[in-house]
Amino acid sequence: MKFTCSKKDLLSVLLQLSRAIAVKPQTQVLGGIYLSVKDGELEIHTNNYALGMSAKIPVLMQDAGQIVAIGKKFIDIVKAMPSDAIAIFHNEEEGYLEVSSGRSKYSIPTMNADDFPKVSRKDAQSNLKIKSVVLKNLIKQTVFACATDENHPVYTGCQFETKDDDITVVATNMHRLAIVRDKLYENTDTLKFIIPSDALHSIAEMLSDDEDELIEIDYTGKAVAFTIDKIFLTARLIEGAFPDYNRVIPKGAEIVAHINVAEMRAAVERGAIISKEDANKKIKFNFTKDKLTITAQTIEFGNVEDTIDVELEGADIEISFNYTYISDVLKILKSQIFQISMKGPHEPVDIREGDGAEDFIYVVTPVRG
Repeated sequence: MKFTCSKKDLLSVLLQLSRAIAVKPQTQVLGGIYLSVKDGELEIHTNNYALGMSAKIPVLMQDAGQIVAIGKKFIDIVKAMPSDAIAIFHNEEEGYLEVSSGRSKYSIPTMNADDFPKVSRKDAQSNLKIKSVVLKNLIKQTVFACATDENHPVYTGCQFETKDDDITVVATNMHRLAIVRDKLYENTDTLKFIIPSDALHSIAEMLSDDEDELIEIDYTGKAVAFTIDKIFLTARLIEGAFPDYNRVIPKGAEIVAHINVAEMRAAVERGAIISKEDANKKIKFNFTKDKLTITAQTIEFGNVEDTIDVELEGADIEISFNYTYISDVLKILKSQIFQISMKGPHEPVDIREGDGAEDFIYVVTPVRG
């Protein structure tokens, strides 16, 4: 293997693909980067089994070949190169990969390319297309509500549902629930599948806010594949049945408050200085006709009281929450005003944008005591 390429082109792809390099690899090769050169192209793969990625860039090729380089170290070396022209040569006799640019040259160990699980493009059972900005918002407004407890794997991902041109994404950790709905650009089937939150975080970071950019999603039954710009990405799906989330959405709320998002966010952040020291991270909300009083207290760090204006329909109510469950949703709301609907101090509440829009619903269970 021997070729020359642009540092800019190579590094831009490596930084994207680094998301699929195993941090604690089960086998050494999963911590590597697969490199294959032929027909004037460099093909690059990374794969930690949960997430696999591949891309191609043009190169000036002298000899074809394939190897696996030490992943993170190879990226650090490319970053450090002093000029844009990088020469890469696999010294088969010595078993090293030589990376040089200007007067700098590195020699690093390689691994057998045949041992690397390359990312394959399997035939899709279903295909859909979605605007990049829409997919980015769908992920952003739900993935924060996923569970982190691996003992309940089905809750560590977001369920995607498609029907006609509608898409619904849902996430829950059994204490809170986020539901967001939007439109697909193109769809062929009615589907339900669960994508792990780790993969979704990586995907969201790669997506742009371009209204014209389309993302292709291929569903294969066991995995989904995304084509994002130059990058081809596959994500393993979580097996299992997602709960019937429609039964969790509260109905018949008798108390509704309308609150300014920015004012509420700032007040909760101030309250969190104290409430984060509490074992349950409890923050208390006392709603009255025209104001909301927010309090938190601990024996060791004292207490806080803050007041903001609200518009309340219904009776006064005092209700407590884990402050992170409120803080998290306030960070992703897009409207200036949000609505919180309540039935009682121990009943789940319903939070929505504006005056109760249906495209985003957040349900959270209060903290008792």
